[in-house]
Amino acid sequence: MRGAGELTAGDEIQNELAAEPGEAELLLRAVLEHLPISMARYDREGVFTFHDGKGLGAAGMKPGQLVGANVLDLYADHVEAVDDLRRGFAGEASHQVYEAHGVAFETWQVPVRDQRGESDGLISVTLDATAANQRERELQIQIDLIEKQQEVIRDLSTPIIEVWDKVLTLPMVGVVDSLRISEVMDNLLNAIVSKDARFAILDLTGVDAVDTGTAGYLIEMISAIRLLGAEGIITGIRSNVAQTMIALGLDLSGVTTVGNLRAGLKLCMRRMAAAGEGGGAPAAK
Repeated sequence: MRGAGELTAGDEIQNELAAEPGEAELLLRAVLEHLPISMARYDREGVFTFHDGKGLGAAGMKPGQLVGANVLDLYADHVEAVDDLRRGFAGEASHQVYEAHGVAFETWQVPVRDQRGESDGLISVTLDATAANQRERELQIQIDLIEKQQEVIRDLSTPIIEVWDKVLTLPMVGVVDSLRISEVMDNLLNAIVSKDARFAILDLTGVDAVDTGTAGYLIEMISAIRLLGAEGIITGIRSNVAQTMIALGLDLSGVTTVGNLRAGLKLCMRRMAAAGEGGGAPAAK
């Protein structure tokens, strides 16, 4: 038997283990010391009872610096943040990104409840998201630039030219697919309306090939032009493009086609002159 107050070797080991930090505390300390995050604990009134983490350095703060301060008073000017905090104290978890102290903070707020299930304050975990936000902004700038460049390229590859009053020309170059012809159709129809055009010439001289959907779109474009009160003329169809249209069984009997752009322009001039609309048209050789 052992006397009162005597400790066995097992008791001593147990006491040593009890004095050491638990596994969860070790993990938490490792995270706070090595990752760009910070954690805070607020009581039910909003007063900091814990504030620590490597991420505080980005805001120029030190661990424990805000302990005793009230977060609702401290960030009173940040209305959105205060509203989210109040919802957190009311028991609603949330996730936001704020900018404060010149830093972007991504914050998760988790309500704390006591043993009776009543609100007992709030825990927040905050990540320094400044670098990630900067990369996202730079990426968006690049995406916007690429989209603008693509738009310029599309406009250059399919320019709508007003050769003279009420006559538009759309020279197309390269391989024309369904997506491109769809965009061109919208632009051309808008130009016909805005310019009050009488004729629209689709010049396919520079078109090397069309897909099966494109040929049908061309016919639809001519029909749409007619519905707007203008006349669509197709010029410069290459033999391989013509063969594609024939193979698809497309009916071009209702479409005006001529061999080249010059012939198309002459046709427009003749028809405008016959209608008494040729006042400002340039002479064609």
